[in-house]
Amino acid sequence: MSSSILTNIQNQLSLYGYPICLILGNIGNIFIVMVFIRQRQNACTIYILTSAIMSDLYVNFNGFVQLFPFYYRDETPFEFFLCKMRPYLTNILGQLGNTMLILASIDRYMISHRNATIRSLSTPKRAKWLIFFAIIFWLINCIHIPIMQTIINGRCTTYGIYTTIFSIYSIIFVGLIPPTLLIIFGSLTYHNMKKRHIRIQPISNNINDQHISIQRRDKDLFIIVLCEALLYIITTTLFPLMLLESMISQYIIINKSVQHLQIESFLFSIVFILLLLNSSLPFYIYLIGSKSFRRDFKQLFIDGYQKLKRQQIVQIALRI
Repeated sequence: MSSSILTNIQNQLSLYGYPICLILGNIGNIFIVMVFIRQRQNACTIYILTSAIMSDLYVNFNGFVQLFPFYYRDETPFEFFLCKMRPYLTNILGQLGNTMLILASIDRYMISHRNATIRSLSTPKRAKWLIFFAIIFWLINCIHIPIMQTIINGRCTTYGIYTTIFSIYSIIFVGLIPPTLLIIFGSLTYHNMKKRHIRIQPISNNINDQHISIQRRDKDLFIIVLCEALLYIITTTLFPLMLLESMISQYIIINKSVQHLQIESFLFSIVFILLLLNSSLPFYIYLIGSKSFRRDFKQLFIDGYQKLKRQQIVQIALRI
């Protein structure tokens, strides 16, 4: 494939890919918040809500940065500040979204466990504290980014050995730890649910009905978390591979050819689109994978229509 074709495809990806991700992400994440905020709050729904908010911020901030690139020509204090803050905030928002997904997966494992003590660890109060500590952790853990990021020849970039260190950091915290934890706790939760499988039969006791409803809700939330975990693994797999290739090739190939650099640039553009899709598509994955989420989403519109209808009736009555 010629360099001109690659460049043209890359330009088309930037022209259409980022706006599509922005539109899908904003619509989807807002609907996730609207659906889950109506439900009885437990630890898992709090994590999902927080993840949707962080994902929406990530999609908007990162999408805006990609659509409207800033050129650092004058190297003013403001440009240095912007150069340091953009990757810092992008990393924090992305990592917080990943962390919420991991916490939701761990929560599903705890709630499905036979041990009552482990199940009792899943509480809304504890979830809020964990979210608070996660925010503090990533604010501190990502502080190396604004320290080492700088402007070189009109480009906001890293330099020297830190470029390799940052690649290793990204591989570990994006491509290694999250998918490993998601696979481990997803498998453990599935194993727990198989062991705790209960045949649900029609009964009239209200307490038992409530207990069955809770079990069904736990299973539905597990399906939702599992769907998002699969989406994460699919959309982020290429990112650490590309970082690894770029990191190794810079030591093996002293002077990369123009074609090699263009191919790398093209593949990285695909990687960035996939990372945005990871934050843009959860709502649509929920719709496909979870029957209960489809029902709740449908009920959202039914309730909205009924509320609008009642308001119209009240307005007509007041006029009379």
